[in-house]
Amino acid sequence: MSLPPDFLNELRKHFTGDLRFDAASRILYSTDASLYQIEPLGVALPKTQDDLHAAVELAAKYKVPILPRGSGSSLGGQAIGHALILDFSRWLDAILEIDPESRTATLEPGVVLADLNAAAAKFGLTFGPDPASAERATMGGVIGNNATGAHSILYGMSADHILSADVILSDGSLAVWGEVREQLSVNSEQLSVRGVQAAILSAVAMIRGKYADAIKQNFPKPWRNSAGYRLNYLLPWSPSAPPRWNADHWSLTTSYPPIEPNTINLAPLLAGSEGTLAVIRRMKVNLVPKPKHTILGVLSYQSIAEACDDVPRLLGFKPSAIELIPQMILRLARSVPAYARQMGWVAGDPAAVLVVEFAGDRLEVLKEAVRALDAGRGALLTIAESKEEQARVWNVRKVGLGILDSRPQAARPAAFIEDCAIPVENLGEFVREVERIMAAHGTEGGIYAHASAGCLHIRPVLNLLTGEGVRALRSIGEQVFALTMRLGGSMSSEHGDGLARGEYIERTYGSEVTDAMRLLKRAADPDNLLNPGKLFDAPPMDTNLRYGDGYQVQVWEPSLHFNHERGLAGAIEQCNGQGVCRKAAGVMCPSFQATREEQNSTRGRANLLRALITSYQLPIFQKPELEQAVFAALDLCLACKGCKAECPSGVDMAKLKYEFESEYYKSHRRPLRDYLFGYFDLTAKLASSIAPLANAVTSVPLFRKAIAKAFGITAQRPFPKFSVQRAKVKTTVPQRDGEKAIFLSDPFGRYVEPEVEQAAFDVLAACGCDVHVLPIVGAGASLLSKGFVEAAKRQARRVLDALNQIDPQHEAVIVGIEPPDIYCLKNDYFDLLPERRDEIASISARTWLLDEYLIRSDGFHELRVANKIKTNNTSIAKQKIHFQPHCHQRAEGLADDGLPSGTSATVELLRLCGYEVETLDAGCCGMAGTFGYEAEHYELSMKVGEKLFNSKFGIQNPEIVCTGAACRMQVRQGMEADAVHPIMLVARALRE
Repeated sequence: MSLPPDFLNELRKHFTGDLRFDAASRILYSTDASLYQIEPLGVALPKTQDDLHAAVELAAKYKVPILPRGSGSSLGGQAIGHALILDFSRWLDAILEIDPESRTATLEPGVVLADLNAAAAKFGLTFGPDPASAERATMGGVIGNNATGAHSILYGMSADHILSADVILSDGSLAVWGEVREQLSVNSEQLSVRGVQAAILSAVAMIRGKYADAIKQNFPKPWRNSAGYRLNYLLPWSPSAPPRWNADHWSLTTSYPPIEPNTINLAPLLAGSEGTLAVIRRMKVNLVPKPKHTILGVLSYQSIAEACDDVPRLLGFKPSAIELIPQMILRLARSVPAYARQMGWVAGDPAAVLVVEFAGDRLEVLKEAVRALDAGRGALLTIAESKEEQARVWNVRKVGLGILDSRPQAARPAAFIEDCAIPVENLGEFVREVERIMAAHGTEGGIYAHASAGCLHIRPVLNLLTGEGVRALRSIGEQVFALTMRLGGSMSSEHGDGLARGEYIERTYGSEVTDAMRLLKRAADPDNLLNPGKLFDAPPMDTNLRYGDGYQVQVWEPSLHFNHERGLAGAIEQCNGQGVCRKAAGVMCPSFQATREEQNSTRGRANLLRALITSYQLPIFQKPELEQAVFAALDLCLACKGCKAECPSGVDMAKLKYEFESEYYKSHRRPLRDYLFGYFDLTAKLASSIAPLANAVTSVPLFRKAIAKAFGITAQRPFPKFSVQRAKVKTTVPQRDGEKAIFLSDPFGRYVEPEVEQAAFDVLAACGCDVHVLPIVGAGASLLSKGFVEAAKRQARRVLDALNQIDPQHEAVIVGIEPPDIYCLKNDYFDLLPERRDEIASISARTWLLDEYLIRSDGFHELRVANKIKTNNTSIAKQKIHFQPHCHQRAEGLADDGLPSGTSATVELLRLCGYEVETLDAGCCGMAGTFGYEAEHYELSMKVGEKLFNSKFGIQNPEIVCTGAACRMQVRQGMEADAVHPIMLVARALRE
């Protein structure tokens, strides 16, 4: 169907938010984190509660289906459909109240769970359920999905924590769903209730009477069950309870479900309803006290099944969580830079580990408990006591699902049986049978788990681009469903039903209980307008696939090398839709963090690129529109490479941006400034040759504005001050063999800040290095950043040839001070010149950011031993340094020698020089090379930088260190503070 014109006209009159019906917006919202894709009718982003009410009310009037959506992190396809999407995440995200006395929070559905927890933490509180997606999942989705998490044996499910909700019903009327006395709730006439609310109360009364016995007889055994509606909460009754429910008396009731006697609460019905019963305007949720102490024990096992067999024994120790991490995830985590750095707690190569957490008030008691774990099947690998140690373990566990999908191959882990809940005494048997089923289909799968609650996340590796893969999807699903039923489990325990598991609901509960669920749905939504086609109305689980046997692509001949990613299409398809890029912390997707627009996330950009390579199906007039949408999305990509380090699936959007722009500008006119910035080595060389004149001209406001207008750059930033001076290598006799160092200059160090390059030369000389300066300035990073791929290849060839001429024996180290250039040589040359791969591999292994090289240099450490680095000088010792790393530094992976690399190398270098270093947790500074100089990007650049600008230092005139030249410029303008390169501080320590 299409949206009625009268509906659109009337909606525009009453809606102050954004309404989007273009092809690109529909593509952006056609997927979530599931296997599926359905294009919506349009997207509405309500700015106010009045906007939301108007949209639902008018949808009811014109019979338009609607679909409430948060971050789109659902794994079952709940957040997609042929409906008008209502995106709560952009504006309806207010935390209205946190009441520490009643331990409750009142908030709008668009609030991200991590933000709620951060606000609640000020009062020593948190939201009990803790799904791995907490950094991006909105509370509307948390409730709509009935999210749980690792600590569900303590806190149960989200249904146990929603106290009340202000809702909009399917007819547009408003209602409050909360706790009421039993006799009042069933008597709608006494309450003067009419319309849909009256029908709901009538249905509830019938369910409590006619269907109570069927519910008790047919509900699956696990308390952790999210299939269908929470009808058992109306009785209230549960077949079982979380084993440590209310262990620390955090709730007022010890009963489970936590419904007071002689009361009825409709709010828990919203949990797991997937937006099919009502639209939440605001909600009141329960908060729980944060434990005073936690401690982790990590046990290793020889198989996943053996680990599962040990869970019942471990539950006897009364832990707060038991999590299973398999070998597959542990190995893959080591391949993702951001997580590889956090893997020190894993010794050897275990087939599986169980992470057992204890929480409580007395740390010594917890230590005794964790030490006692070693008496069973598992060997105790490590005990994590500090918050930092525990965070490293949890971080790897939380990204497990995304990491499983990081392998660049056509057959990938598929989410469709990943939410089974099994009685814990049957876990081992279940795992063995599932492994047998997968083996019978010629595949394997990633298996990880909330083991303490019997919840297993299993992802069989399938190639859904083939008919055989799709048939295996169906066959494995059917066999695992039969196994789950035989062992008394549920197919849905926290990820919901959606499109993936909806068809199993009636076979799980039987027709009578399903009839009761349909009765409730018809009462609440008689016209089937609220997220239609979900739960028991879902289509077959092997339809609407994002990738199916009919999936085809048409790609251009790429300029960069993509063989490792299965070609250009494979690189684009690497995104699995998890939406980790929608988080508010870290480096990844700074433009999303600043704008909170889906198209500015890595997922959004990947979706648009994928649509472009499948656009042969589109009408010819829509293709240019789609191409421009891709360009607009990538235009705001800062190429920070945060996704390369932080995306669990390993998407490299910077590389895809370079490739797209290279192709795009073959048929489009380039801005003049691209040549100015892309060839900055030549620009800077020319300007420095006439530095006094160039600096004088750009200092005059009238001339600066004229230049800015001519080149499309902002006049609000000061231009660089070029220098006629050049750094010079001091002649020195090498103190030892094998210390030949080739220095890769960058345009800023050579032509703008020669004092930084000079400091680098002086430090290298002090370390006894025989320094040779490469006669070529820059590795081509500026060319690559503007999509001049062919020019970057030419520059790469010149650099490689020059290196071979200076160092024909391939023995010298190559060092530099500017991260984009040194890492371009170290990493990007593989994609530029694959035909010289072996040569590049040899050079890459010897290429270091200067900070990385110095901590590996015997000469540097001999200076320390000889006390030539004055760490005890009062002007240096314990001086607090605030370090803002370059984004490309943060993205650098672990070094093969195990020594610090990237950000950690700079921190270690400064520490060795006697400085106390604090690494700023502000993400990208926003400058992104020349991005912040471009007129239309200036405001966004400054918006991205706000987290850095607002950093709390606790002192006036803090010492700020930045490795990136552009970062230093941003600090100077945005913070009105000086910033220096770390090598200046190293040189200072030597001089002192």
